[in-house]
Amino acid sequence: MEGKVTVRVSELLETAKGCMLREGVPEEEAEIIANSLVQADRRGVFSHGVVCLPRYAGLMRSGMMRTAESHEVTRRLGAVEVWDGKRSSGQVLGHRAMTRAMEMAKECGVGIVAVYHGNHFGAGAYYAILAQAQGMIGIAASTGSPTMAPWGGMDKCLGNNPVAVAVPARERGPVVLDMAQSVVAFGRVTNLKKQGIQEVPEGWCLDSRGKPTVKMDEVASVAPMAGYKGYGIAVMVDILSGILFGGATGARADDMQEGPGMIFAALNVEAFSDKDAFYGALDALVRQRRELLSHEGSKRVFADLPNRFLNR
Repeated sequence: MEGKVTVRVSELLETAKGCMLREGVPEEEAEIIANSLVQADRRGVFSHGVVCLPRYAGLMRSGMMRTAESHEVTRRLGAVEVWDGKRSSGQVLGHRAMTRAMEMAKECGVGIVAVYHGNHFGAGAYYAILAQAQGMIGIAASTGSPTMAPWGGMDKCLGNNPVAVAVPARERGPVVLDMAQSVVAFGRVTNLKKQGIQEVPEGWCLDSRGKPTVKMDEVASVAPMAGYKGYGIAVMVDILSGILFGGATGARADDMQEGPGMIFAALNVEAFSDKDAFYGALDALVRQRRELLSHEGSKRVFADLPNRFLNR
């Protein structure tokens, strides 16, 4: 079982920010990185929380991650922009790209910013929630270095390729989905290994022959969620978050190569429907689903995220 340590949120934020400041990251950008990582920890996504700090510090020291964000807009058409992220922080690129997408969505109804030459951006929900907090639907997706074998294959060639969507709601919101296309994020497996855990849960991992294994020392890749379906979605994320605009996929998306491709979209609800009608229908849907899940012994889908945290 993964060990748990209780830390004050304010202290964790200051510690994470301080780590980045010591690497030469500007204060505003250090706050963005810290907020992203601590939000992941608060949501229970520990594989994408402050555990990532040593990884980022190492990339900065090796020159594979800029300490100060810099990007170039290489294409622009209507409500779409493509950025060369110049190997800047994935968190800072993501925050600024989603902010730009929201600006375009206010004017055009939708805004999309695609980024190549990025870096690991942590948990995708952070960016989707930025749009949700402004009354928009936020979508974020990313390619990644290979951790997953294709359905029926032996060699890992795909990243976890996460997709996150956050939808604003009035009554009990937001509605948030953030998931990798593998059964579990590879980072969670490596975290367990660091703790000395010798076995992983059944169905999580594959060995070098592409066969299921629970033995930590045999793990070669993580399995696609829902079999061929998870694999198929991961391929589509490679296309939409990489190939579409020149972003890296597979081995090229590795930390020490070109870095991942990322895409951020904001949908202005008022461009699609009457806002009150949308919120009314969504709140009714949420109420219905919660009632269906309220039988004895049922677990909630996910805990509510505090409003004070959503506004960061």
